[in-house]
Amino acid sequence: MILSGLLIFALFTSIAAINDPYATLGISKKATIKDIKRAYKEKAKEWHPDKNESPGANEKFVEINQAYELLSDPLRKERFDKFGTFDEPHEGHGGNGFHNGFDSFFNGFGGFGGFDAANSFFNKHRISMRSYQNTIIERSHIQPYIIFSYSNWCHSCHQLEPVWESVVGDLEPLGYGIGTINAQMEGNLMEKLRISRLPTIVVVVEGRVIHYRGPYQAKSIRMFARDVLPPSFMVRISDYYSLKRFLDLWSSTNKVSVLMFGDKEKPKLRYMLTAMKYSTFARFAYVHLTDEAPIQEMRDALSIRCATCESVLIFNEFPENGPVAHITSMKQLSPESINSLIENNKYLVLPRLSSQSHMDDLCPVSSRNPRRLCAILIVSDRPAEGSHVSAFRDFVLTHKYETDRIRFTYMYADKQRAFVDAFKPQSVNTKDEELSVDHRDVVIVWRVEQSKARYTWLRAAWSGKEADVNTSAQSLSASVDAILQGVSKLDDQTALQMLVDEFSPSWFTRLAKRTARLWETLLFHVTKDEFLPAISALGTLIVILLIGYGLNYAAVSEERKKKEELKKAQRPNGAATNETRNVPTKTPSTRSTAPQRPRMRPEYEQLVHELRAETFFGLVRLLKPGCRSLIVLIDEDTKDLLLPEFCRHIWPWRNNKTLSFGYIMVNKNLPWFRKLLEHTLPVDEGDPTSASAVMYKRLKNINPRQTVGTVLAICGWKLYFCMYHPMHGKSTASGRRNFMGFDDSDYSSSDSEPSTKEEMEALKKKNLKMEEVLSGMPNWLDRLFEGSVTRYYVPEWPDNLK
Repeated sequence: MILSGLLIFALFTSIAAINDPYATLGISKKATIKDIKRAYKEKAKEWHPDKNESPGANEKFVEINQAYELLSDPLRKERFDKFGTFDEPHEGHGGNGFHNGFDSFFNGFGGFGGFDAANSFFNKHRISMRSYQNTIIERSHIQPYIIFSYSNWCHSCHQLEPVWESVVGDLEPLGYGIGTINAQMEGNLMEKLRISRLPTIVVVVEGRVIHYRGPYQAKSIRMFARDVLPPSFMVRISDYYSLKRFLDLWSSTNKVSVLMFGDKEKPKLRYMLTAMKYSTFARFAYVHLTDEAPIQEMRDALSIRCATCESVLIFNEFPENGPVAHITSMKQLSPESINSLIENNKYLVLPRLSSQSHMDDLCPVSSRNPRRLCAILIVSDRPAEGSHVSAFRDFVLTHKYETDRIRFTYMYADKQRAFVDAFKPQSVNTKDEELSVDHRDVVIVWRVEQSKARYTWLRAAWSGKEADVNTSAQSLSASVDAILQGVSKLDDQTALQMLVDEFSPSWFTRLAKRTARLWETLLFHVTKDEFLPAISALGTLIVILLIGYGLNYAAVSEERKKKEELKKAQRPNGAATNETRNVPTKTPSTRSTAPQRPRMRPEYEQLVHELRAETFFGLVRLLKPGCRSLIVLIDEDTKDLLLPEFCRHIWPWRNNKTLSFGYIMVNKNLPWFRKLLEHTLPVDEGDPTSASAVMYKRLKNINPRQTVGTVLAICGWKLYFCMYHPMHGKSTASGRRNFMGFDDSDYSSSDSEPSTKEEMEALKKKNLKMEEVLSGMPNWLDRLFEGSVTRYYVPEWPDNLK
């Protein structure tokens, strides 16, 4: 029982290991194709049965190969990342292709209903999704690819087979990459390249996919293949000053300079492809040979006699000494001769390890026999280090070592800190007082694997000082000879770090390039059927935003205008003026000559309505639940004074849909107000001396003048109201009677008598001016909406309005 359990556990463990290829290779799911390849090489070398004697090495090696095979297939890798399994749906070839089981039947009859794909010229350059993802995209930065998409059932595709064969015959010898896609087999790749019709020709350059839209003629296709190449790989030179400046840039670019001469105005396609291929190690320029004086001056300086010949010249660190290699032909230079010339002279005398590409090319991985060494001078990127580098370059020129055995280079330690620290951190990061500041270290490296190296660190092995150059040269030469002859061994071992690309473009350059590529991709990828709806939707969105902005601007402008007018209508600094109060200031000298009071502002007139018999139902009786009406009591004498003040206080609440505003004329509707107050009194018990009887008697003599300025908050649905008056709420009985207007003072008068000067004097004695009657209304409104104001309930609303 225990044994069977162990077997089941081992079986599930093995299945889990196979089902997790990332764990097998020791990488994360974010690993790129390069990371997968690097991890596979390291694991394969570590667990190879010939090098590893552990019992499980063979099974582990097989597992590593299976994991790499699965992850190197982009379709299966994508499916595992999404669904956690490698099982593929049974949809035929290519996932979403349209291959069917009758292809072999029809093809067997010489193309009945289709074409013989096995003998087709298209089949010679067929590519798959895997080769496109793993090879073409990466190589497109140094070699463009032109790809033709076809199908076995596409008649027009096979009619263009001779044209395509002619194009391939012209472009492939020049170095152009060729590929074809069978739409029936590679539906996923067709979708990735955004190919929606057949036939279609695309060019992949620098990771971009550019579609061909012209006629399917061999000449037009060749011109398209040439025009899509980026012009940045080859500059144009037209005068001697530009030539001198171009040749002097070797120190800042760490590249040799290649000049190409031709009698055509534009550089030929073979020149462009060569420049793109060797762009990592060389800079290219093209000169159009004409009879102009600047061109003639360059020809004389470079000793070019033939004006119709094709010439290629290569310059290193010493352009004043002339080209280090050149080739001239009256006929067209073949790509093989140009590539051979550049391949043999693509390095400077003393190149700098400025990127991983330089490291892989200058210091490649080599076996024990023969092994290729790399001598690296460790300096920093400072002008003072120039003497050490120059002296080291002279040493390389003087001592002719075979480049197949050892290559001399130098490196900026401050820019490649991680790489240098992996060798000898203590010799670079710490200051050794015993070593002179005039000496620099040299490290000799042998790369035994992609990420492992054996080395020896020569401390203070080089000096650029004139007095020590000869001594340093002899000592370094002796050390190098001892290592090459096997007398001295490379005992130290380290794990190599990736080099930083010192010439990587800045963020602004990358952003500009991505923007330009995005625009080009948009133009090539978006079809008319996709472009028109997108433009229509975008235009509609813009129109909606403009209309909304316009309406919002108009509303804000109107609101701002009303606020400005309201500020003009208010009293500045608490002092009443003619403009803000709409009430003329009367003085003894102007009382007789003062004109009539100005009318209320138009916006205030639209805000309030008079409460009378015609508006009673709208303002009181038929109010909806939750709605209230604010009514102020005024008369003819105080209308122009109190009504604008009332409107000013309720202005912030004008947009509240639950509030209505109005006023009632006391001089003609005092009985209605008297009856409203009677409903709030206790029930009369028949005793003439009771409080209710006394109050009823006093209400009959209410003073209309003293009710002016009262504000009623009427809730018609729930039959209650709230009151505001500056004297309302005082604890004394006189205060309550003064508010009510009861006749219990010396200045009381009947309801039919007009107001007298004595009444006004009495109000002044109580420090209550008519202009200040509504000054406490804002606080009352706050308490009203808080619900802290006393509510007076009535059985019904009086209906005796006039």
